[in-house]
Amino acid sequence: MASARFTRRTFLERAAAAAALGAGGPVLLSGCGDDGDDDTGSGGVRTVVVWDRAGAEATARQEFFTAWNEDQGAELGITVQYEPQATEKYEEIVRTAFQTQRGPDIFHGPSSILGQFVAAGWIQPLSGLINDDVLSNADAYLQDSSELVWGGEPYGVPTTTFTIRNCLNRGLFQAAGLDPDDPPTTFSAVLDAARRITAAGGGTAFGIALPTAWVGFQAWIVDTPILAANPELTQLGLFNVDTGEFESEKYEPVIDLYRTLIAEGIAYPGAETLNSDTVLGAFAEGNIGMYIGSGSIVGGMQNLGSQIDFGIGPIPVPDDQTQQQSPMNAGFPYSISSTIEDEESVAAVFEVLVGAEMQQALADGGLPPLSAEAWDSDSAMSNDWLQLFRPTDLDTQWPKKPGSVVAVEGENVTKTVTKLIFDPSQDAASTLADLAERYQQAFETGVDNGEIDPEEFRA
Repeated sequence: MASARFTRRTFLERAAAAAALGAGGPVLLSGCGDDGDDDTGSGGVRTVVVWDRAGAEATARQEFFTAWNEDQGAELGITVQYEPQATEKYEEIVRTAFQTQRGPDIFHGPSSILGQFVAAGWIQPLSGLINDDVLSNADAYLQDSSELVWGGEPYGVPTTTFTIRNCLNRGLFQAAGLDPDDPPTTFSAVLDAARRITAAGGGTAFGIALPTAWVGFQAWIVDTPILAANPELTQLGLFNVDTGEFESEKYEPVIDLYRTLIAEGIAYPGAETLNSDTVLGAFAEGNIGMYIGSGSIVGGMQNLGSQIDFGIGPIPVPDDQTQQQSPMNAGFPYSISSTIEDEESVAAVFEVLVGAEMQQALADGGLPPLSAEAWDSDSAMSNDWLQLFRPTDLDTQWPKKPGSVVAVEGENVTKTVTKLIFDPSQDAASTLADLAERYQQAFETGVDNGEIDPEEFRA
């Protein structure tokens, strides 16, 4: 990945790279109003367009910017046009916007696909564009191994710390004769607990939830139990950063577990079409005993007025392994379009979006902030649920992954693993061996072609 600053000229020159992603051309200039002619409104007020994923985080930010526009924004002559987008379709919406030349000025750039956006030339490095102090505040999550750093340059700044836990309904555990203070730590213990919770649930409560239709199912719920016991692996194919090889066969234990949970009817019904929003609602209502989730659950449950006795456990791992880390995501990173013209206004809004006041607004809304100051604030300290997700020494930012940038032939890892989960007649071992071979070949081809720098994915 190039580390040079993207200009309008270099962006246009590199538009061809977007063809690999299905891109139709370069993005629009700053200020994507209906006609796209310029970014100034009546009275010379400059508009900065910000896109975000809808949800509890977006609710907190939208309220913040409504007040900001009337106060600081008015003084600066800037209006933030804050536009949350559909949750489950977010990645598709953003990708289509850039492909059709309707990209925003600033957007939440999902870390798992940020490398693709860098390769396509859609976003620009932040060094020299925003204040160095803003970057230094996120230093811990902007190391060279970060998904937000390519060619040594940061392309996004995170705003939340999405630590991952096994989220528990303590009441359902107790009703099933289980001790919520001694939660399951292995796959066999998860299976046993799920069976007992479902049996005690009488058809209304189920042991676990598997939202396989959620765009994050693979990275957050399939990959994390394997990464928790294998720190040398990355998501989306299980690439070993020590050896440079894909080890997809290590998915087999989690596939076996999820197959059993579905086959025995102890997973929440409708796993084939279940998304994260549905799971959150069912969990908040007390119908699910456990599921792997992040600290984002707190704000969502608060918004739904949940009254459950909520608790957490560690990420479970395969029976013959032990937990060595708790992979997490420094989440909700924001990036800047490559072709903005009003750098001053966009940089000013960006610094507000990732700044201290917004951090406090997130904490006030029950969302896990990035800064220690916000974690230590009165609102965060008094939120017992939120504090359950406070980062510890075990929480480790997951690294960038070649599985997100390779041009693999055939079905990708998400489709392959999901099909294996729902079709026990398929031989998992041979299918996973083929998956690893296809990803390895795609990776090596990308390296040979100069499209992938293998040094980006070293330990």
